Amino acid sequence: MPSPKLITFDVYSALLDIQRGLANAFATVTEMDVEAVRPLVATWRLKQMERAAASNSLGGTRTSFRDCTRLALDYVCARHAVNLDMAEREALVLAWDHLPPWPEANAAVTAVKAMGCQTAILSNGDQDMLDAVARLFATPFDHVLSSESAGHYKPHPSVYALPQTLLGFCAADTLHVAGGHTDVLGAIAFGLPCVWSNNTADQQLDPAFPPDYELANLSELPALIRRISRTT
Repeated sequence: MPSPKLITFDVYSALLDIQRGLANAFATVTEMDVEAVRPLVATWRLKQMERAAASNSLGGTRTSFRDCTRLALDYVCARHAVNLDMAEREALVLAWDHLPPWPEANAAVTAVKAMGCQTAILSNGDQDMLDAVARLFATPFDHVLSSESAGHYKPHPSVYALPQTLLGFCAADTLHVAGGHTDVLGAIAFGLPCVWSNNTADQQLDPAFPPDYELANLSELPALIRRISRTT
């Protein structure tokens, strides 16, 4: 691929350690043991993404990511008999706005910017959620692109088209950094060059849509971009 001009980052898997952050928040609010809440948090994330996928299929207006998050939390609490008052419920929903970055994420974003690439968030989150997350990073992102602008969620192609439709960057000039296998599938199916920052050592969902590159974590991203630039 050509030397990338724009690096887009998935947020909730590539940049942020959502499992650790949500487990700590859930344990704090419920006064449960942090290890005991990890399965609940995993289900919360799963049901959040299921509701977002349903939004893509229902044919109506996009259900906000905040509402997908609330509905998924309500499911978990009902399923596991966890009683939350309204303030506690909203505190957990708002925890998505200040989840911890992976340890290497800040340095990686800063290094990519120093190499002359523009940087962007490209995520399923609502615009206000992503604007809040962007403030967690020492180096500002040039752009914050929300699926809200597309009216759909990943892996819908309209989300991966946002760098071109909103910013004018063609796919060949863009490198997307995915954090999960569904994001990889969507980017590759669209034709967007993709690197998988596979922090959790996960497996591909569909081997027919492999990433162009796979890294153990974001600390390897600057070296990868240098290699790509040297070969073009």
